[in-house]
Amino acid sequence: MSSKKENALSKVQDLYLMQMALWNFLDDTEKNVEKYQSAQKTLREFKALLKEVDWQYMGGEDVLQSLQWIPNEVHMKLKSAPLRRATVKKAVVQKTAKRRK
Repeated sequence: MSSKKENALSKVQDLYLMQMALWNFLDDTEKNVEKYQSAQKTLREFKALLKEVDWQYMGGEDVLQSLQWIPNEVHMKLKSAPLRRATVKKAVVQKTAKRRK
């Protein structure tokens, strides 16, 4: 197998592994800051790899289209996460407390 084909297949495999991690995040009901941060990192990597991957190595253009909705779903869950808002408020309070000293 040529290295170009191996590279393309490796990208597809990485994309599928990230997809599973993001699906697990979407299905998880536990609210955990570390999980949200991990999902944000995986989402960035997934979106970048989605632009690079060749749909011909993943089974067709329809498969690519089905993968393209995942970032929107994950982004919506991250955006509506109460932990994210609580973390931001905590950071603001800590910053304000430092200024008072």
